[in-house]
Amino acid sequence: MNSSNDVQETLRPKSSFWKRFLLITIILVIALLAGGILFTRYQGEQELQKLAASAESGSVDIQRQDIQLFALPLAWSVRKELMRANYDQIDEYFNELIKRKGFGLIMLVDPSGIIKVSTDRKLQGSFFSTRYPRMKLGVQVPVSYAVPEGKSMFVVPVMGLNEKIGTIAFIYSYRELPIP
Repeated sequence: MNSSNDVQETLRPKSSFWKRFLLITIILVIALLAGGILFTRYQGEQELQKLAASAESGSVDIQRQDIQLFALPLAWSVRKELMRANYDQIDEYFNELIKRKGFGLIMLVDPSGIIKVSTDRKLQGSFFSTRYPRMKLGVQVPVSYAVPEGKSMFVVPVMGLNEKIGTIAFIYSYRELPIP
């Protein structure tokens, strides 16, 4: 004799091949769409990081060029006072500069390598090469050297009529410019 369970099993239709195919296809399409969205978002974040890094390096380059432009008039001002041996006026220039944002240590080094004027009084009278061995004072044009923590040391020659009469060395900290 047949029970009621046997009848229900025989009456229930089996799912067809097309229904199973459609269900699997829908699941695959949804998974591919979700993966595509995540991949696109990841690529967008990577591109944004690249743009931010290039903008930051570009702002540092612009600031470096601006400081090198500023260094020439500074050298002319120091030259004028150095020819008169007016070290007090040079010291006053340096003390005013150090108050400006971004400027760190500022020094005037004579041709023999001795620091004559410095915003750090402990350095006066010492040799520049013992404090900064990698940096060369014999340059004929303004030069910048990278120093840790987003800073640079600028070495600016002060030229007299026929020869170099001194060198200005100063540390400048680059400002972070807002990225639009």
